[in-house]
Amino acid sequence: MQKSKSFTLVTICLILVYGIIASLVLTTKLNFVYLYIINPVFYIVIAIILRILIGKQINNSKITKKSKEYAVIGALAYIIISLLLGLIVTFGKNPYSKTLLGVLTNIWIFGSVVISKEYIRYKLINNVYEKDKIKIAVLISIVYVIVDMNINRFVTENLTAIFVIKQIFVNIIPLIVKNILFSYIAIYADFRASIIYQLIIDAYLWLSPILPNLNWMMDSILEISVPIVLLMYLQYIKTKNSIYKSKEDLLRSDPRNAIPIVIVIVLAMWFAVGVFPIKPVSIASGSMFPEIHVGDIALIKKCNANDIIVGDIIQYQMEGYTVIHRVIEKKQKNGEYIFITKGDNNKSQDLNPVNEDQVIGKCIFKIRYLGYPAIWLHLIQEEEAVQVDTGEN
Repeated sequence: MQKSKSFTLVTICLILVYGIIASLVLTTKLNFVYLYIINPVFYIVIAIILRILIGKQINNSKITKKSKEYAVIGALAYIIISLLLGLIVTFGKNPYSKTLLGVLTNIWIFGSVVISKEYIRYKLINNVYEKDKIKIAVLISIVYVIVDMNINRFVTENLTAIFVIKQIFVNIIPLIVKNILFSYIAIYADFRASIIYQLIIDAYLWLSPILPNLNWMMDSILEISVPIVLLMYLQYIKTKNSIYKSKEDLLRSDPRNAIPIVIVIVLAMWFAVGVFPIKPVSIASGSMFPEIHVGDIALIKKCNANDIIVGDIIQYQMEGYTVIHRVIEKKQKNGEYIFITKGDNNKSQDLNPVNEDQVIGKCIFKIRYLGYPAIWLHLIQEEEAVQVDTGEN
């Protein structure tokens, strides 16, 4: 079949219409039939039709061969980082069935769709002339994002600003980044690298006995950063193989330049969850005003009771929450230290004394106003908890 932009556009429109109908109707009224039969069969049929009508397309460029290697490396990097983050946070039981039947079911309902969709993407992008490839790649990426983000969520849920922002960072941005990567691979390589990358990650999610309990922010950063770095490496390979690129272009596109940024992001995440002896804590109360304002960040250094003197500001654990107040008295009882604390802005001392095993650390520095984003995210989590407690969906 000769390259046809019209045929490509019609096929993309068909996928878009199907995706909208599936999200708004099939997933709500025929979810089991949709998941196990309709969805896999639809994409497999489209892929077969494109194979018959368009025929075989061969791309033996160097980036095609390298893209598969880097896809494996990228997927393994994703898994390793995920496991390392799990060591920092916690692990939970894998919800996927690991029986043979469960694995085969996942391969059918998810794996077949991944393979078919990436084959379709590759065929459609390469069914137009060179000048139109990027336009078609952008179009099919937009359609795949719309199809995969489950627009039914935005119809049935209460569209608060918090809900929309969370969906943007958890679902939409990761989908956009991944589709940019896969479309780039489809333009300059083929479909196999995208399939390899996605299926290795899916296999890890299906087969691992435990999975990290990452919060949505950490999960979002992981889902976004790995495809971006992989895309940078593939762009570097393409630039390196081009005879028209200068040494300056090569230096600018070298993905190793991004390594310091990635390291900073990882270290910031570790710092935030308290891997290092110093941990940032956002201040949501005015009890320590004017020493510490609402929205400030207090840097808390881990310490023992011997290191604390009267006048220090300490963070200590209460049942279900922590407090940051000043020590106004330190005494010993039965060989253990007990601290009397008070908020600078409070009229009286705290009702209960603080035992040394409650002490987390002491404040060594304050940073004005940088804690507001963390307070805002904490409010999001509280709202989610309230929705769960009240039975809201």
